[in-house]
Amino acid sequence: MCTSLTYTNTAEQHFFARTMDFPTTTPWRPIFLPRQHHWLTGLNTEHLTQQAILGGGRLPSGIDQILMADGVNESGISCAELYLPHAVHYAPAAQPDKINLTPQDFINWVLGEHASLAEVVADLPNACLVNQTWHGEPYVYPFHWFLSDTTGQSLVIEPTGGPLIAQSNPSGVLTNTPALAQHIKNLNQTLGLSDTSITAATIAAAQTWLQTNQPLPTGSIPTNRFNHTAIRRLGTLQLTATNTQSTLFNWLDEVRLPYDPAKRHQLSHNYTHYRTVIDLDQRRYAFRPRTTERLQSLQLTPEMATNWTIPMIFPAN
Repeated sequence: MCTSLTYTNTAEQHFFARTMDFPTTTPWRPIFLPRQHHWLTGLNTEHLTQQAILGGGRLPSGIDQILMADGVNESGISCAELYLPHAVHYAPAAQPDKINLTPQDFINWVLGEHASLAEVVADLPNACLVNQTWHGEPYVYPFHWFLSDTTGQSLVIEPTGGPLIAQSNPSGVLTNTPALAQHIKNLNQTLGLSDTSITAATIAAAQTWLQTNQPLPTGSIPTNRFNHTAIRRLGTLQLTATNTQSTLFNWLDEVRLPYDPAKRHQLSHNYTHYRTVIDLDQRRYAFRPRTTERLQSLQLTPEMATNWTIPMIFPAN
């Protein structure tokens, strides 16, 4: 579930894009969280945002808290959660002298309390992700997180054991299990290379793949979605300011998971609820839901960050 990428175009504009694939029946929608917003972690500790946030979230049934899946803050940092099953290791209990968070709290903490990726990286040793459900939800979700900013930097945080660290993501793409390092090895193997990192040879091979019209990997398997999107991103000539958003939405469409009405209430039915493309420089959140395909374009302006004092939940459609 979920495919995401970062992108910098010829005008040096910086973007984050993702599909939100999940089996929930609760609608996802654009949500604004203001500065000085009081929120409770799943461990019932109170936090206060210092940065306004605009992103995609939902109101889980019976829970008086907003759950964010992605977003951008007023400083231009983006953060999104994606599934990482069979690889995550959280702390068994809250740790003394740590900022203890459940996995669903992490985005609020990153975007609400940090003004740069450097601040996030410096603060990671103080954070502890705890193996506890969020406000009574039935599951502890296995996540990793994809972060980016207006410098074009891409970071991935994967809680696979030990202290939290951020690793650079030169592929600019993230899906689900396996972890990022294995995804990059798999990509190179698909391209006929033995490299274990993204190199000039990786980019050249991706360009050749597209130029020779070889079919891209298909299907819902995370490795195929990663390879498909990475070849698109690395192998395509740099996009211009006029076609970046539309092209990124097209790339997301290529890896979206179909919705099957007959499986609507099956817990195992993952499908794409929405696609979003975030312009980090403009703090503009473009949201396209599955149900109507109507594009909503919302901007986190300085005036909005300064003057809006309560959360705003925008219509899902």
